[in-house]
Amino acid sequence: MKIFDASPETWEQIHLVHETCYTYSQPVQFLPHRLVLRPREGHDVLLHSMSLTTTPRSVIRWDRDMLDNSIAHAVFEDTDSELRIQSEFVISVPPLPQGGLPPIFIPHPSQIAGIEQLAATPYLQYIYPPEVGQLRRWFANTGLAPAPGKTSAIFDDLAILIHRVIAYNRREESGVQSPAETLRRSTGSCRDMAVLMIEISRSLGYPARFVSGYLESDNSRVGRGSTHAWAEIYLPDRGWTGYDPSIGKRVGPGHIAVGVSHHPRGVMPVSGGFNGLSGIGSSLRVNITTRRLPPEALVKPDPAAPSPLTA
Repeated sequence: MKIFDASPETWEQIHLVHETCYTYSQPVQFLPHRLVLRPREGHDVLLHSMSLTTTPRSVIRWDRDMLDNSIAHAVFEDTDSELRIQSEFVISVPPLPQGGLPPIFIPHPSQIAGIEQLAATPYLQYIYPPEVGQLRRWFANTGLAPAPGKTSAIFDDLAILIHRVIAYNRREESGVQSPAETLRRSTGSCRDMAVLMIEISRSLGYPARFVSGYLESDNSRVGRGSTHAWAEIYLPDRGWTGYDPSIGKRVGPGHIAVGVSHHPRGVMPVSGGFNGLSGIGSSLRVNITTRRLPPEALVKPDPAAPSPLTA
């Protein structure tokens, strides 16, 4: 059975290094940290190697959460004034089809039946229920709302629309803006735009989820990349399909997912805390670097082989 449109020999490999550094004004005791940093493997991503290290050193335990994300739990013993977490991996991804990714035309309303109806329940629950009416009115006024019984490229058009009307803003604050706030400000981060698309998609009756990961970009190629987020919509006969409203396009091989959830809080890349005196100052620095490996360095992907992990 042919799994991929392109032969695995034509796949390209990406080397990524993600370093997170917290600096404090005096030594603190770090509480256990939850890390969502391992790429999600599948028919379109093959993980060849991964290392995960912390300074100070920690005991790392891996498990899978209810959404099948690989989660690392780091437990620290030593106090320190700096916490450095570094994740490094090499993956293979298929090349982008010539001509790019064409729009996907789907029927409306959503056609989810049988056992999938129950599984879809969390992905249809609104993150901001009081704003749903406002979002429906806003989308209806755009002229893009699909007519019942018709087939259209609903979500390709929605991703393009959000990209056009919302200016990207790389916010450093944690959390997300509400969709109404993003529309009011006409600006937001990638995670803000992802939540806006998720809520509108759910209001149309389509399951949607939040994806946390990375985007290979000009910034990441020079060591100034950042974590990224986008939306996945469950489409009839196609399954989970990624859309990135921050660039107005379908998700491609340069998008590397590490976690998925019905709520953005479920896949924060790094979460944890510390014990220390009140008034301790702190700062955060994140560096993400990607590079394509040269052909002579490529490892031939084997879809039948398990992906190794070294930690």
